[in-house]
Amino acid sequence: MDAVSMADAIRRALGGTENIAAATHCATRLRVTPRELERVDATALAAVPGVLATQIVGAQVQIVVGPGHVDDVAAALDRVLAPPPAASPRPLPTRVIGVLVDVFTPLLPAFVAGGLLTALHNVLAGPGAFGDLAVVDAVPWLRGPVALVGLLGAAVFALLPVLLGFSAAGRFGGSPYLGAAMGAALVAAPGLTADSALPAIHLTPETGWVIGGIDVLSIDYQGTVVPIIAICVVLARLERFFGRRLRGSARLLLVPLLTLLTTGLLAFLVLGPALRFAGDAAAAAMEWLYTSAGVLGGTVVGAVYSPLVVTGLHQGLIAIELGLLSTGGSFIFPIAAAANVAQAAATLAVWVSTRRGSRLRALAATATAPAALGIAEPAMFGVTLRLRVPFVIAVGSTAVAATLLAAFRVQAVTLGAAGVFGFASIAPGRVLPFLTCLGVAVVLSFTGTLLWARWRRRRGRPLEGDTATTSRDDSVVHSPVSGSRVEVASLADPTFAASALGPTSAVAPASGLVAAPADGTVSAIAAASHAYGVTTDDGTELLVHVGIDTVRLDGRGFRRLVRVGDRVAAGDALVHVDLAAVAAAGLDPVVLTIVTNADERAFVAVDGAGEVSVGTPVMRRTRFDDEI
Repeated sequence: MDAVSMADAIRRALGGTENIAAATHCATRLRVTPRELERVDATALAAVPGVLATQIVGAQVQIVVGPGHVDDVAAALDRVLAPPPAASPRPLPTRVIGVLVDVFTPLLPAFVAGGLLTALHNVLAGPGAFGDLAVVDAVPWLRGPVALVGLLGAAVFALLPVLLGFSAAGRFGGSPYLGAAMGAALVAAPGLTADSALPAIHLTPETGWVIGGIDVLSIDYQGTVVPIIAICVVLARLERFFGRRLRGSARLLLVPLLTLLTTGLLAFLVLGPALRFAGDAAAAAMEWLYTSAGVLGGTVVGAVYSPLVVTGLHQGLIAIELGLLSTGGSFIFPIAAAANVAQAAATLAVWVSTRRGSRLRALAATATAPAALGIAEPAMFGVTLRLRVPFVIAVGSTAVAATLLAAFRVQAVTLGAAGVFGFASIAPGRVLPFLTCLGVAVVLSFTGTLLWARWRRRRGRPLEGDTATTSRDDSVVHSPVSGSRVEVASLADPTFAASALGPTSAVAPASGLVAAPADGTVSAIAAASHAYGVTTDDGTELLVHVGIDTVRLDGRGFRRLVRVGDRVAAGDALVHVDLAAVAAAGLDPVVLTIVTNADERAFVAVDGAGEVSVGTPVMRRTRFDDEI
């Protein structure tokens, strides 16, 4: 039975719309408060296909639907009821950062690999790193292999809109492949002037491609971020719009066609040019500010450079930097180098502050070197921006270093790797001040992030993922928390006690830090932050449910440490719970781990002592499940 039919059957069994005073849901069940409890037909309610169990707790009817379905059923039920008051939205900057992190997180492996390859190419191909000659000039036979290394690294960033289109479209509920197609169209448009590129629609440079007064081919979207993300927001909404109005074979054929065509027109004629103009305007404003405000201008430019990199608007600085280099020197390159090494230092401090075996530590280790060598995106999107405070510390450190760079009038006379080897591009006589300013950025960023991380640890709030991984066996489910085992059948909630949702493990927590029970991807997070879905690579769906009836706290006392789509390893932190707040509300804080897509024969409890730690095996897959 689909969600709409289920919601309608549940509504009738509850006594109709007029008998429903309020309806909410948690990670596993609908929670309905009827106006007249005697009008509820419990037998009909339990007989609705898809309803796993029902129970009446006080004046509330609880209808167990299960994770993965409850959201759809609740949404369908809400459509026939008065909508609940809207929650206060998160601040706009927080939402923007959340979207950027969600979009970039799946791309981090490509970013790390591309960053390291690009940095290696810059070191080997750039003059001055190991003497007056570049390595490829001193060893000519390396020129071909080094060029290939540069191609592999540069492709990730030059064709960034394609990768972002795939990730962003999926993030906003659209087809990732249509998003990738739009990204490909953005980066391919300038290449259509070449005779060898799609000759059937060849456009000569003289005539160009002018639509509505806009020369589409004059806009280069390579390496941009904001245009493709904004375009994917529109694409996802248009895809849903056409999907609701078309049915059958027409839907299959026309929805992608109309979505891509309509989005393409808006992208090339409205969104793309407007956002590209915004980037160019921001770059021009930075140049004016630096040249007009002196040292203060350096401070401001240093403070905004890394945020511009996050949005991709720093691409507008390239034309300005080339113009500055042609007239004597560029202030942009030294500030970019300071920003990159500041991000590297903050990432290194995160690496120092996390425990061995954690995913965050591994990511910080791989992202530090590219940032130090001039490619800061893996460090920013994988570590500092994700944790937010280290990013702010790195930005502040860059502002201080940029102030000093402006005071010493440090300029670059050629392009190069904007990192620790950037001294090869600095004007003669300014190398020592340049290195000094980079040292200031490194010391401030590293020290500030290290102190912040230690402050968090003293307050019992370790960094995300700061838990050692104990196992990577998908056939074993680990305890997400330290504490004492609890007999599942003794739980106060009848649904959990009967393991109605699937094989269940229960632990009374001794600590408020709740971790992932296995390697996988965070697939769902309850609105009240009390329940987390983790899907393993082999398709096992796990639910970590903190407390019984803790949805009533509406998130108070719960501080989530992950987002939907995050990759986690067994032992990586999911949420920090204020156990005192749960106890003060008179609620049981027991932490349940449930395999929601398996029957009771698929997983069995692992025998052991009453006390467990994070990572202790609590359930294992049976041979029966392996054979089917």
